[in-house]
Amino acid sequence: MIDWDDLRVFLAVGRRGTLAKAASALGINATTVGRRLEKLEETAGARLFDRTPDGYALTSAGRDLLPRAERMEAEALALERAVRGADQREAG
Repeated sequence: MIDWDDLRVFLAVGRRGTLAKAASALGINATTVGRRLEKLEETAGARLFDRTPDGYALTSAGRDLLPRAERMEAEALALERAVRGADQREAG
């Protein structure tokens, strides 16, 4: 099964184009970003990025995955907003 944390890394690399920029956005180091990306590609059974001298470019498989990962991200954020504070009751 694909790990949500690996998809977050995929989105960060896809949006920023380099491991270093993705790492900075996620608050982790570039080595960890690279390892998670490799793990995701292994789990998916597909290369998701072409590595170029200028950075990372989505492959066809990566372009197919991107909108699905973005929908998952949107749902995760919506879930977080809905749950946050759900236990708090008005007191008077």
